[in-house]
Amino acid sequence: MKNLIFLSLIILSVFGCAPKNYDKPKDLISKSEMIDILTDLYISQQGLQMFPTQQQDQSIDLAKDAVDIMNSYNMTFHQFSESYKYYMMQPEKFKEMLNDVKKNLEDKLSDEEKERQKNQKNNLIDLKKE
Repeated sequence: MKNLIFLSLIILSVFGCAPKNYDKPKDLISKSEMIDILTDLYISQQGLQMFPTQQQDQSIDLAKDAVDIMNSYNMTFHQFSESYKYYMMQPEKFKEMLNDVKKNLEDKLSDEEKERQKNQKNNLIDLKKE
């Protein structure tokens, strides 16, 4: 999750100096579909980081997964890229979208994982009290 937020902040800072009148692409991906795609891309990225392959560079695997995800949504990388740029030029809207991605990811956690995270939070709170 930290990687997603960090990456988004970097991209926002790069595009922060860009003109604010980025035109709406003619084949703009809907917000809800973009949230689903970003969720899938993040899950793919995390899976590759947890279980790296020895045969290839990890970036190649990530690119292949990204292409598969784009194909599953019947879109091109260009369509995704242009839509991504458009949403990034609207920081408040993009922040809401990232919050929805985070919620999607949290909803996908198993009950066991949710309990583990709850225990970690409680342990941190206890440490701060000491």
